[in-house]
Amino acid sequence: MYYNLNPGDKIGLVSPSRFVTKSEIAKGVEYLKSLGFEIVFGEHIFEKFRYMAGLPENRAEDIMRFYKDESIKAIFATSGGDGCQFLPPLLDWEVIRKNPKPFIGFSDTTAVQNAIVALTGQVCFTGLTLNYDFRNGQLNDHVDTSLKTLLFGDKFCFKGGKKLIGGQAKGVLVGGCLSLFRNLCGTNFYPNLRDKILLIEDVEEPIYKLDLMLQQISQNPDFDKLKGIIFGGFTDCTIRNKNDGTIRDMISYFCKSLSIPVLIDFPYSHDFNRYALPLGAEVILDADKKLIRSL
Repeated sequence: MYYNLNPGDKIGLVSPSRFVTKSEIAKGVEYLKSLGFEIVFGEHIFEKFRYMAGLPENRAEDIMRFYKDESIKAIFATSGGDGCQFLPPLLDWEVIRKNPKPFIGFSDTTAVQNAIVALTGQVCFTGLTLNYDFRNGQLNDHVDTSLKTLLFGDKFCFKGGKKLIGGQAKGVLVGGCLSLFRNLCGTNFYPNLRDKILLIEDVEEPIYKLDLMLQQISQNPDFDKLKGIIFGGFTDCTIRNKNDGTIRDMISYFCKSLSIPVLIDFPYSHDFNRYALPLGAEVILDADKKLIRSL
């Protein structure tokens, strides 16, 4: 539907965020090989600089190498964590614009993926990293099925969650990890929110900070032109004290004046049971039927 990869295609592996070792991504690499892909490692993929996978310039160099290489049909991030936000200013956006291919990652990868959506309109797939998702030895069935659906160009209909505000809307999907998406505010890498459907989840953040992140997003231009919102899960997000309220309290207050479709508790989070989803793609959100689907 977006790129339609095929067995035998070459895919490039990059480490745009936290450093990784060969053993940490071994099961993920074997999974990609089992789908029929030929794996090409980025030159700097196992480097280390502080908490990150090498210097920002070297991580960006690996990404650009794969965008320039016409034989590489997709780019996968090995990990999330921290550090991806260093990269958008270092990428050659004209080259990326002229060489569309899916960039697949999750969590910290939100920073680069939304920059790609904002500056090129290309579709990225959020929902998998090669180290995190194989910690239990195998990939969750939801991730496996949804990722293969996106990679091989099939239409999708992913169900789950609960209706907060009913209705149906069509829009381009943006977002991902809330803290990373919020960090793009005020930069050239932040997607315009007009006619978008906003996807949100996060991990290990205090609820009061999440509350403030949502407020920052709501105060950005064209927030009032959003078509819908999908709230995923908020894994290990803590309550500082009882006065902060719960995640549900936070979301309900945030949405109290909205009249657009809103889903909550959708299976997209740092828990392993999640869907891979196409950022930058036009989708249908049906809050009444509790689903998101392709056109």
